[in-house]
Amino acid sequence: MNSTEDRYAIRSVDRALDILECVATRNGELGVDQIAAATDLPKSTAFRVLATLVGRRLLERDAQSQTYRLGMLALVIGARAMGDLDLRRAARPHLEHLMAGTGETVHLSILSDDSALCIDKIDASRSMRMASFVGFLDPLHCSGVGKALLAFQDEPVRDQLMARMRFEPHTPHTVTDPAALARQIAEIRQRGYAIDNEEIEEGLRCVAAPIRDHSGAVIAAVSISGPTTRVTMASLGELAAAVEDCARSISRDLGAPQGT
Repeated sequence: MNSTEDRYAIRSVDRALDILECVATRNGELGVDQIAAATDLPKSTAFRVLATLVGRRLLERDAQSQTYRLGMLALVIGARAMGDLDLRRAARPHLEHLMAGTGETVHLSILSDDSALCIDKIDASRSMRMASFVGFLDPLHCSGVGKALLAFQDEPVRDQLMARMRFEPHTPHTVTDPAALARQIAEIRQRGYAIDNEEIEEGLRCVAAPIRDHSGAVIAAVSISGPTTRVTMASLGELAAAVEDCARSISRDLGAPQGT
């Protein structure tokens, strides 16, 4: 293979990876026009790469809506990677205990670029189910796990993350003012847990707490989410204590220093 062909092959792989990342980092299905715009590719090029990825089962195409989503092979690869995560393996029994004790949906998330990435989820034993899934990306400014992760980062990292935020409103309760979020962060750091009070979805309330590794750094957050009829403001203190206890137990298993 000559140098021109080599450069072309690398560019083709880059384009395929750009498209995979584009589909994977958006919570929903995308059409070819959206993918082409997001990746800065000509529509004809995007369509050819998409056809290849569909053929290799990395993406699936919905013939009715003409949109693309992650395919079976991508899910297999992702599930294998998730299964190999020490954090997920260490946290799982504690997440199960938290769900059993509260009866609400439990999420485990990590910081991924400018979002909170869900790496494990246990659905509530009761009727209401969350629309989230493993691989779901939550915004940092208005989700419980997002605010818990954001609040306990080192100040320079936190400032960089906030500087890049778009503060998109999801409900009338979403905080869209940087100063207001900064005040929330100070409160979260003081009390030790974060609250999403119908900020990402009306009728849904969430409480989240940070998880620390052996160095004491916050590497993840655990949360419970449920309808406001069950996760009431009156019960929030008790539920927050359960979430914090879960976070401490996971942190302890990861070797976090006592008292952090």
